[in-house]
Amino acid sequence: MKILLSPQVNPGKKITYQFTGEIITATFEGVTDVFDFSLMPDGEANQIETALSINPIINAVKENGSLSIELLNFIPEDATENEKFPVWMEV
Repeated sequence: MKILLSPQVNPGKKITYQFTGEIITATFEGVTDVFDFSLMPDGEANQIETALSINPIINAVKENGSLSIELLNFIPEDATENEKFPVWMEV
């Protein structure tokens, strides 16, 4: 699975992620939700529901069995260059 942590400046807010295969566990403001993409067919995921107050899944696409997901990533105003300009990573 390829992940892109898409930056959004929001001081004091943080979303944490854990990855297990094609399952993403996201925690925001003490609430945790699990997103299981393991059975997702090729194509783009539509209307991903969440128990979180914000939806951390910006986009999810599976092409030829390869999953790519863009995730919301809150960063501080003084974020590092790597946080401001992320690259896709394999998890």
